[in-house]
Amino acid sequence: MTIKKNEYTVLYIEDNPANLRLVSQLLGRRDDINMLSAEEPLLGLELALEHEPDLILLDINLPGINGFEVLKHLRQRDTTRDKPVIAVSANAMPKDVKKGLDAGFNDYVTKPIDVKALLLTVEKHLLNAHEK
Repeated sequence: MTIKKNEYTVLYIEDNPANLRLVSQLLGRRDDINMLSAEEPLLGLELALEHEPDLILLDINLPGINGFEVLKHLRQRDTTRDKPVIAVSANAMPKDVKKGLDAGFNDYVTKPIDVKALLLTVEKHLLNAHEK
């Protein structure tokens, strides 16, 4: 299989500049990923609707509306309803992870970000998105 440049689009909605920079640098190493980012939830929703990314990484503790509310909005729209959304959160207790998965997140990555775990999770969901 030949991978063409920017085959995938990944959107990361995150208000912490350091986390945003880390993930952008990690995913930016791949020439098959077009990385989009938003530092606040409403812009993230706009970008999701406009660009229909293959994968959305979503911080839960966002200013204004939290990640659970953003997820609800994404699931209500035809163009983003079935897009994989991965929670990225400092809420790392098992009950927090369960709450996120029960709310409809496709996966859950805890902070501080484990680089290997994040990359494996992203890869898994991009491959699944490509097969659909």
